[in-house]
Amino acid sequence: MRNPKLPALFLAILALPLLISATRRRAVSGPETPLPLEVHRSFAITDPAILDGFSFERVMNTLVERSGVRGMTATRLFQQWFDTQNPKPGLAEANAPHCDDFLLDGQPSFNGFPRRCPTPEGVLATSQPFVPPSYVPLALINRFDLTPADGSNCGEYRIIFALTAKKSPLDKIHLIFEGVLPNPNLSAGLAGCRPVAQFWADLSNVESISERRARLENFFFNGIPGFPPLVHPDHYGRATGGSIRSTHYTFNANPHVGPRFYQFHLEKNCDGDNCMLRMQPDVLANVPAARLFDGRNESPEGVRFRQEFIRHVQTLAVPDVNGFFMHIPREFLVAEADVIQSAFSYSVGFTTGLLSPAGLQFNGAIRAELKRIGSTLTPTEVVARAETQTCTGCHFIAAPIGDGMQFPSPSPLFQHVGEEFQEPGEAGPRYALSPAMRTVFLPHRMEILRRFLSSGEAPIHSNGATIGGGHD
Repeated sequence: MRNPKLPALFLAILALPLLISATRRRAVSGPETPLPLEVHRSFAITDPAILDGFSFERVMNTLVERSGVRGMTATRLFQQWFDTQNPKPGLAEANAPHCDDFLLDGQPSFNGFPRRCPTPEGVLATSQPFVPPSYVPLALINRFDLTPADGSNCGEYRIIFALTAKKSPLDKIHLIFEGVLPNPNLSAGLAGCRPVAQFWADLSNVESISERRARLENFFFNGIPGFPPLVHPDHYGRATGGSIRSTHYTFNANPHVGPRFYQFHLEKNCDGDNCMLRMQPDVLANVPAARLFDGRNESPEGVRFRQEFIRHVQTLAVPDVNGFFMHIPREFLVAEADVIQSAFSYSVGFTTGLLSPAGLQFNGAIRAELKRIGSTLTPTEVVARAETQTCTGCHFIAAPIGDGMQFPSPSPLFQHVGEEFQEPGEAGPRYALSPAMRTVFLPHRMEILRRFLSSGEAPIHSNGATIGGGHD
């Protein structure tokens, strides 16, 4: 008599390879449901209940203590920082950098381009920033999306502060500490950064706000297993790619001058056993001088810039509001940007330059490159995209950029996170994020982290690299 179970057993054996194959496919392709991530827990933390552990004094004291520089204090470092806005000998540190250290035709300059000197903020070189506390933390920002594909570092993590003692409600000073976290396991490449990505993703599932605060304080001030603490002077230096940016808007001092932006690196310099910790002024990343777009500018640097710019057309033409970019060499960059006075200045300079043979040649070269790569953009749209990559674009411009896209503005904040607006949070009011951050930039960063953790996919370029609080 035939066993009635044999046909079922035979079918099960036949189906086994298919089941194994399906299981393997699921393992390779990652989880069927998206990794749960929450913006305000893992990407942009703006709850005062957490930020209270990140006082400006604590951050500055930690940097000074870990520098090992004898005699240095947080107050002295702060005063030297803003003394860079004064002509020499300054108000605080005569032997430190000042805004007239370099002259062009007898006028203050930096990197070969003019700059203001002094600025209204120079008076802060004599202020006491910690008594009473004058700066409040606005946000902690996760920029794992800035991790290089080769894993040479594990991304950038930011703390944003705002001045609270203002002469006018329109006055504003934001300080943005942009620390780059080293990869201690370089031999593993990008995989060596997985614990960092997992750390930030795990925060989304932590219900306790006090537990999230403890974990974040550990990440920034103590380090997670295998990684150094983020807040260390080395992580804000030029060698690592970290920086400290500032936004200055002193409407009370000059209502005709818009928000201005500056960038610094924290550097330890030693002469034998005599060491100093300095805030060193530097150029603003990806902010070339506007006059270089004008074909009527026949200076050697103008000619070189327009030739160089053609190399960046292909990446500026990427048909994704989060994906297009440029990386302009240092020789063309300025040290000071004014949002109001420089708004649309690249486009204006480019357009007026068309009145010259060199400007027409520049326009033709951009058009030829667009045709070569198969893009339907116009040269004017490419220049508009370049403008979005600057401080002005990040904080002011909402403009059509071709391919049916509009670059989003942080309106009405001027920043993508600011002290002026609050919204309900998990533990009371928290600082609000701009619509552009919530609907355009942060979802893209979330997807980058999700893909990396599920499949190991390397982070791709993510726009808004200088976006937030000034920059986040």
